[in-house]
Amino acid sequence: MVKHDFELHQGQDFRIIYEVPSDSDMTLNGFQGVCKIRKRHDEGVIFELEPTIEDKRITFTLLGKVTAKKQIISRNLMYDAFIYNDTNSIKIGIGKITVIPDISMH
Repeated sequence: MVKHDFELHQGQDFRIIYEVPSDSDMTLNGFQGVCKIRKRHDEGVIFELEPTIEDKRITFTLLGKVTAKKQIISRNLMYDAFIYNDTNSIKIGIGKITVIPDISMH
């Protein structure tokens, strides 16, 4: 699992990429992914990122037009990311998200 903190600029596309090490035999074929952003782990989902899986890489994407529409009260959020299939669930990432309100209101 990777722990990493990010800044999310409202109105800009945001991506998190995880890669299987090149010396590993593991591929992500047959896996699905999920990445959610919340204020706290026991609260509702604010954003759910869209996963794209390739052979040894998963990219989670949140489009800027989605964040631009959302009024976010808290600037300090958290995320976690998983890959899963019928037999396994693996937490691959966790961390903090600081929201930067870059949207111009004029």
